[in-house]
This record gives sequence, structure tokens and C-alpha cells, in this order.
Amino acid sequence: MTDTQTTGGIRPNRPLSGHRSGLISRLLRSIGYDALLVPIGALTMADAVMGENEKAYGRWSKLARLRQRERRPGTAAILGHGFMSSVLGLLSWFLGMLWVMAVVRGPFYGFVEDGPFGPGTWGGPTKAGAWAVHAAVAVPIILALPFVLRGIALLHVALIRRLFGLRAAWWVLPATITVCAGGLLFLWAWIEQL
Repeated sequence: MTDTQTTGGIRPNRPLSGHRSGLISRLLRSIGYDALLVPIGALTMADAVMGENEKAYGRWSKLARLRQRERRPGTAAILGHGFMSSVLGLLSWFLGMLWVMAVVRGPFYGFVEDGPFGPGTWGGPTKAGAWAVHAAVAVPIILALPFVLRGIALLHVALIRRLFGLRAAWWVLPATITVCAGGLLFLWAWIEQL
């Protein structure tokens, strides 16, 4: 039996979890990771079209901190994964915008809205009632969205690990496709209601 403490065992590849970092710093790293998905996804799609697959690998290896790979993915796989990266990034940007709106219009509703607070207003007809209902709806959203963004980042890391033949769960690709399709439908529905 080998003692890994004295022989210096290999640390696992964990791009979104800092050594001894707290929950807040992990959430912030995940949000930063998500913010980079759109430009990295667009650049890797361009790399795939130009036939420069090694550049795509370089971009993803820096983002996801990959140190090795088992296989060289083809152009179609890099193009598809670049598209999924961009969609996950757009979804993350949108959820980040919703988070900011929830912060501003939830607990601080009374400061940003003058009224009138009629019967059709959530919690109306009084300002206090409308404020309380907006805050009650917004606070769970404010608390949950950073964890959703972290989940998107972790899903993307697993997707890229799978693309390059590294160990990842079997459900990563179906889950990513489902999240991308649901995210596109959610974005479309939001745009349509404007």
C-alpha cells in the first residue's frame, strides 16, 4: 500500500474548485468561467471552420485546465461543442442579467418603483404589500441563481473533458443538449414576451 501523503499523489484536475477556497470564491470563479463561454465557444467554432483544431484544444485546455487528452476530436465535434459552449454562455449571461434584475427589483423594489400600486400589482394595492411580495419572490431567486451558474460551469467542464476522452459521466452529453435546448427555448420565450 502506498502512502500518498509522503509520495506526493497526483491532484485531480479541478478547474472550478480552489484549494481550500470558500463557497463564495468557487461561485465567483464559476460565474467568471461562464462569462467566457460565449467568446471561447465562438473562437473554437471559428477554429473548427478554419481547420485549426489544435487552437481549439488550447483554448479549452486553458479554460477548463486540462492537462492531458486521450483523443483528438474531429472538426465536427469541435464545431458542435463550440456551439454548445456558446449557448451555455448565452444562457449564463441571461441568467446573470436576471440575477441583477432580481437584486434591484426584489428587496429594493420600493426604491426603484414609484407606483401606482393597484390591484393588478403583486402584493398591491399598497406599496408595502407590493414590496414584500417582490422581495419574497426575489430572495430565493437571488440565492439560487449563483448555484445554477455553477452547475452550468461544472457541466461544461465535464463536457469538454468528455470531448477529449477524459473521464466523465455518461449523462454529460445528453444533459448538455437538454440544457442547451431548454435554454434556447427559455431565451426565445423571454424575447417573445417583450
